[in-house]
Amino acid sequence: MKSFGWLSSILAFSALAWIVSLSPAAGDDDSARKAAVALFNLLSDEQKSLALKPFDDKDKYSEIFPATERKGLSLDKLNAEQVAWVDKVIQGMTSDYGAQRCLAVAKQTPANRRYLNFFGSPADGKPFSVRVAQHHLTLIYAEFGTVGSGEFGPVLLGGNPVQQLWEEEEKLLLELAKGLDKDLLAKLKGPGGSGQALAKSGVAFKDLPQPLAMAAKKLLNKRLEVFSANRRKILLQIIEEEGGEDALKLVLNGDASKGHLEGGNYSWKIGSPRFLADWQTSGKNHLHMTVRASKKS
Repeated sequence: MKSFGWLSSILAFSALAWIVSLSPAAGDDDSARKAAVALFNLLSDEQKSLALKPFDDKDKYSEIFPATERKGLSLDKLNAEQVAWVDKVIQGMTSDYGAQRCLAVAKQTPANRRYLNFFGSPADGKPFSVRVAQHHLTLIYAEFGTVGSGEFGPVLLGGNPVQQLWEEEEKLLLELAKGLDKDLLAKLKGPGGSGQALAKSGVAFKDLPQPLAMAAKKLLNKRLEVFSANRRKILLQIIEEEGGEDALKLVLNGDASKGHLEGGNYSWKIGSPRFLADWQTSGKNHLHMTVRASKKS
């Protein structure tokens, strides 16, 4: 009997290639920009009138978690091709890891409560932003012409129900919490709501015991892993301008002895005067998470 091993190998490789083709590709600014321009060009004049705002419109910086009516073009007013390009914009802003989670969260909200906005008309070399916003997910891709603005987001993440979407990040926090004693826990207390600034709360990484400082850096890097390499570069530059990772502060509140699916109820923040990444447990299977970086004052 002749061997058909070669045929099995080809079929297996073809199946793998098909599976890979269905997975979101790692994003970059070039693909995000092209997707934004393509999407904008597919909009009708009526759709553009709902989606387009001035580049400096303050609504670009709004942070709203609930599923509510918002300003902009709701996705139920888009056709299937246009909605597909919205997904490509999301993929352009994020890594494989981030896109898988953001697209999963996106499906939790009906199209009439998902919104698209352009702040300035997208064109190469000119400042514009494109934002998708809905319950537990706000992503913004911003171009600032030839000079960067030194800001990022705001990005809102989370989910309800969350299930295991953010479990890799939670495992890092739970492992970090195991190394904390009562005195250090008291020093780490601070604001708990997602999006709230640290103010003067928290302990700088450089003042933590070395193992805890390393654990905090792993937690930060896991959050940054949501974004494409180009987007992460913006955040890392801002963190460096603020004194680097060692100058960042950690805030932790509540019971972090177990995960949110097991009844754990905690919040954490990592930040500086300009940068913030946080996590708020809003109940079992319900999370609010924020990432943003502001301009230099």
